[in-house]
Amino acid sequence: MFYNSSVTLRQLRFLREIARQSLNISSAAAALHTSQPGVSRQVRLLERELGVDLLVRRKNRVLGFTDTGRAVLGVAQKLLNEADNIRLIAEDARNEGGGRLVVATSHLHARYTLRGTVKAFSRRHPEVQLQLLQIDADNIFRMVETGEADIGISTELGGRRPLLTLLQGDVVRRSVIMPKGHPLARKRRLTLADIARYPIVGYSPRSRAGQIVGETFRRNGLALRYAVSANDADVIKTYVGEGLGIAIVPSLAIDKADVRAIHAADAAHLFPHSLMTVSLRRDTYLRRYLTDFVEMVAPAWNREEIRRAMNAPDVLEADGIAHA
Repeated sequence: MFYNSSVTLRQLRFLREIARQSLNISSAAAALHTSQPGVSRQVRLLERELGVDLLVRRKNRVLGFTDTGRAVLGVAQKLLNEADNIRLIAEDARNEGGGRLVVATSHLHARYTLRGTVKAFSRRHPEVQLQLLQIDADNIFRMVETGEADIGISTELGGRRPLLTLLQGDVVRRSVIMPKGHPLARKRRLTLADIARYPIVGYSPRSRAGQIVGETFRRNGLALRYAVSANDADVIKTYVGEGLGIAIVPSLAIDKADVRAIHAADAAHLFPHSLMTVSLRRDTYLRRYLTDFVEMVAPAWNREEIRRAMNAPDVLEADGIAHA
């Protein structure tokens, strides 16, 4: 692409890191183990070579990408991803078993879903450095798209993602939890009206989990009265145990130890089903340890099925069902 051009992958890496670090040149320099003037100089050289401005600047501050800069960044990310794939192919050819696997996920999956997977993976691939990035659910897909993470483990689909392959995992069921002896503990099958009678210790209404629960009650003409809101299932369980209210949490977040302090009732019939989703960048090179990790967390998928899904149209597929 860059015949008779002095554009370098190094310059493109600098440009990508500026985007990753939210336009902070100092943070980009630290991440790249270089100096701030070095980053600025290389980007200026790239702009000079291309004959266009890529960044919007005011004095010494970067305010954003120009329209051309955003287009160049998109192509640069693809080129850098392919360059990384070349390195991985060479490592496989040399029969090097080591490497690094970066998994972006939420607190829920890091704390509960991945516990057994991480332990089993580390035993099978002790030479691989596994890094879990516990981040806000809204950023998981973005980090996989930009190459900051190799795999994303999340719950919600988040709309169309043309750059990603989305693999369906298990259904994430919900339960209502309450202190021992709570009046609702005697009911065999809860209704939304039952739940709405009591104070809620819930996920923040701004979070995706909070939005799903809140919208379900609104559609049925019911309002929730929040005593406490949080974004962490462990925090929510703690305050339920203290008697501040009842809560709706993913069933997988309820440990055996929890049942000593709280009562759990199935609520899967009350709320929309959510799916655990594994996300991979479509152009990623499938190292054996990467597909091993996917198979451990989502056993319905094997290496060949993952490969086929990555070459399939932009849909979420599993068990013969496609979700646009």
